[in-house]
Amino acid sequence: MYKFAATALLMFLLTGCQTIPNASNGDASTPAPTTLSFIDFESFDGDLQRALNAGTEKVTINFLDKPSPNKTPVRLQKWIAKMQDAGGTIQIETPPNELTPKNPFALISMITSLWTGNKAIKELNKDKVFSSIDSRNAVIQLERNSKGELLIGQVVFIKR
Repeated sequence: MYKFAATALLMFLLTGCQTIPNASNGDASTPAPTTLSFIDFESFDGDLQRALNAGTEKVTINFLDKPSPNKTPVRLQKWIAKMQDAGGTIQIETPPNELTPKNPFALISMITSLWTGNKAIKELNKDKVFSSIDSRNAVIQLERNSKGELLIGQVVFIKR
């Protein structure tokens, strides 16, 4: 718990934020962020929705704790699955100086494995929060940590 709070505070200080954006605060005068830090809270969905609805070309998601493609957070899998269902595409960017995997679709299927069922997509289609992703594509940027493990560095949602 303390490690997470310390990491979140450090990211907050390093990014130079004056306030923490929160879609649930109802302040329409606060501009929507174009870069978000992924935190697996419900408020993230509102922040991402607001950023996507602002109409910017790109919305970037950074991770405080970078996940492996095998352990993509379910909250993010929902957004990606909804985007794909609406005709969006996923581009995988491998770490610099690495060969592209022979089957990049294997990585994509790992990322959206939990949310590919018809029932799950129908549930997402009912939720208006996720409709803001319908006109986007995604770029998933992979990187290696010091142990050589493959991690998701960023996810960028780009207007189509």
